[in-house]
Amino acid sequence: MRIALIGRDANRVLAFRGSLVRLAQREGHEVIAITVPAVGDEVLGLSQAGVRWFAAPLDGGSLNPFADLAYRRALEAILRTERVDAVLAYNPKCLAHGPIAARRAGVRRVVGMVTGLGHGFIGSGLRERLVRMAKIRLYRAAFRACDTILLQNEQDRAVLEAAGALGPSERGRARMIPGSGVDLAAFTPTPVPTGARFLMVSRPLREKGLPEFLEAAARVRGEARDATFTWLGPLRDANPSAIPVETLQRWLARGDVRHEPEHADIRPFLSACTAFVLPSHREGTSKVMLEAMASGRCVVTTDAPGCGQVIEHGVSGLVVPTGSSQALAEAMLRLAREAGLAATMGQAARARAEARFGSASVDRVVLDALATG
Repeated sequence: MRIALIGRDANRVLAFRGSLVRLAQREGHEVIAITVPAVGDEVLGLSQAGVRWFAAPLDGGSLNPFADLAYRRALEAILRTERVDAVLAYNPKCLAHGPIAARRAGVRRVVGMVTGLGHGFIGSGLRERLVRMAKIRLYRAAFRACDTILLQNEQDRAVLEAAGALGPSERGRARMIPGSGVDLAAFTPTPVPTGARFLMVSRPLREKGLPEFLEAAARVRGEARDATFTWLGPLRDANPSAIPVETLQRWLARGDVRHEPEHADIRPFLSACTAFVLPSHREGTSKVMLEAMASGRCVVTTDAPGCGQVIEHGVSGLVVPTGSSQALAEAMLRLAREAGLAATMGQAARARAEARFGSASVDRVVLDALATG
């Protein structure tokens, strides 16, 4: 088969779908990737991995129907010209438009993966309500065009069913998978350093809980001066919920949290931390959280959909209420004060990753869905 992966960012194709790409190639399939325009190392990495890359214009934060139509038409043209046999569409807007474009292009097998519901399903402001209404209509049409719909947590399924996006016929084609999986051979346990070193990896979005992390870091450092905090991620993002760069720089200037730009390989940062922190307000199933667990790191996360269910509270990590910087600080202080707790929980996190989240089983389900459903 010729398989097309339709996602948002070129630099995340291999980071999130690399093991799937390699499995497909080993079984004789060709993989192409369609993302927003990219340059340099992002495209070079795909080429070196044997993946041909194509660009389609996508404005992820826009409500402009004409821009969305242009994106859908660009996808359709690429899929038709390349005579693609099967499509995997993921990321919210790619999922909303990719399956319909695939059907119009005559693609034989269409699979949609819900990696998270995206902006609009968090918050209750006017813009969020408008985005939510528009996405529900788009998802309803997109799911009808899918042969298989893959979901990563039960809460997202419930929301989509209640909204009518997953109707009776679509429910029969929906399958649960444990996130995108993690490559257990690439992410292996490393010794947990002494001290208290906390790492967060995310886009600069409010819904990722970055403000809570920054506020909690200041609280913890007031009582545990030796604790260190690192946020790894880009300063700028086109998402409507992105924190303004000036605000981020003002927060970071306080000196409680060290900022690192995006890195293609986060393993050195995982090795250097004692605990991974993701105070997100909603996820599908966080890929980077699975990578942290596979690396033998305990996780501090929230009780939000796609977060707290991934770990076992008190065993492989700590779960705190969503949106509470105070509860987040208390959880991190516990890890800072109780020597050996992070390492013990990290061992349990690795065992849980091995038992439930290995990419081999997830990739097999996805590739089978692309081949036969």
